[in-house]
Amino acid sequence: MGTDSSDAHGYDDEFIDFLSLLNELKATGCNLLVVGDARPELFVRASENLLGDPEALRYRLLAVTDASSRSIAERLPDPDEVPRPLAETTKLVNHAVTPRSVTSATTPADPTDLVRIPETRVADPQLDGLQTALVEGIEEFDRRADGLRPAELRLGIDSLGSLFDHHGEDVVQRCLRMVGGYVRDHGAMAHYLLKDDYDSERVQALVGDVDAVIEIRSVNPDAHDAHDAQQRWHVPTRDLTTDWVRL
Repeated sequence: MGTDSSDAHGYDDEFIDFLSLLNELKATGCNLLVVGDARPELFVRASENLLGDPEALRYRLLAVTDASSRSIAERLPDPDEVPRPLAETTKLVNHAVTPRSVTSATTPADPTDLVRIPETRVADPQLDGLQTALVEGIEEFDRRADGLRPAELRLGIDSLGSLFDHHGEDVVQRCLRMVGGYVRDHGAMAHYLLKDDYDSERVQALVGDVDAVIEIRSVNPDAHDAHDAQQRWHVPTRDLTTDWVRL
């Protein structure tokens, strides 16, 4: 289920109600946590969906802590499909523990040319630099758009696991609360990847700071109409958990 789709055909009333909730979240700005014990490529697929329809104008702000250059390229749109150049609508924030460029390591086989996309590299002990870079990126895109429309800005962090490992729970929570506030203020949609089970301690520590949790899993395609992955959404404030659906 992509976040730019409003087609509810074939779903029951409960799921249609959920789609209405999703539209509400898109209209007001939201923070989404993507979790699960799943293959890395499924997180890339989920992130690609949440970064929005390539044919619609979307501003994309992606923070990288441990993602590879190829996985970043795979989730960004094909440069030939977007209405404006990626270099004008996309920004990367590099917060890798070991400083390295994520834009200079591309190869001719990459599906998008990362070299042209602006990259900011930050490193700090308490995530202040990451927070500042993301807030400045949000404000820059807001100025560039002369005021962002709802869900026009898509923000992602891949992944929170590395931040937990090096900074601890309190620091990560404080960072998400700060960034999440700016996301809602600008009507943006943010997603944060955490490769842990939904019931894990680290996921549950963040549930209260996000609007919904998207749980993903691998499935046997032979038993699921050739689909190899599923997702279900948890919205704790509404006491809502959807059925598993195709990712």
